[in-house]
Amino acid sequence: MIRMSKRVAAGLVLLAGAVQAATTTTTSTTATTTTTLLPHPFSPATRGCIRQARVDLRVCRKTAGTTCDSAYEKDYANCFATGAGVKCATKCETKQSTCLTAAPDTQKSCNTTCAKARRTSRRLCRSLSADGDLWSGQELGCITDADAALHLCLFTCAEAKLDCVNAFTLCIANCPNL
Repeated sequence: MIRMSKRVAAGLVLLAGAVQAATTTTTSTTATTTTTLLPHPFSPATRGCIRQARVDLRVCRKTAGTTCDSAYEKDYANCFATGAGVKCATKCETKQSTCLTAAPDTQKSCNTTCAKARRTSRRLCRSLSADGDLWSGQELGCITDADAALHLCLFTCAEAKLDCVNAFTLCIANCPNL
């Protein structure tokens, strides 16, 4: 019976490590349902303006301009409705810039968390066969599961920049168009 509980505990720690690294769960006492709608298409005027801003950015970068990105951000924001649209687009760009700046540090700390979870899981896996149990062959499967959880965790960490881009796409979709 004691051996079985060790296996169950090791499996639960492996599972908890993989879930903790891959998702964040929040609980509340109020039940709410939210739906994320796909971003709406830009108006023809906004779409054309954004296209021109991107062309200007490429031309600027080819001529070795040092202020290309800041000029592009300003041009991009001006592709939205005067006043509220420009303010909204500027806010979205600022959030994205902050997010992209923090992404490498976020990824690094996430990778560290993944490695710690793997070490803990592998320690527990090794404890499965420490007593010479007939079922010690499960140690290999346990280690394989720990490695799979690590790779899933690392993949999730590697998506930090993509999360910034997706958040920007959803943010900019709410800005009033030209």
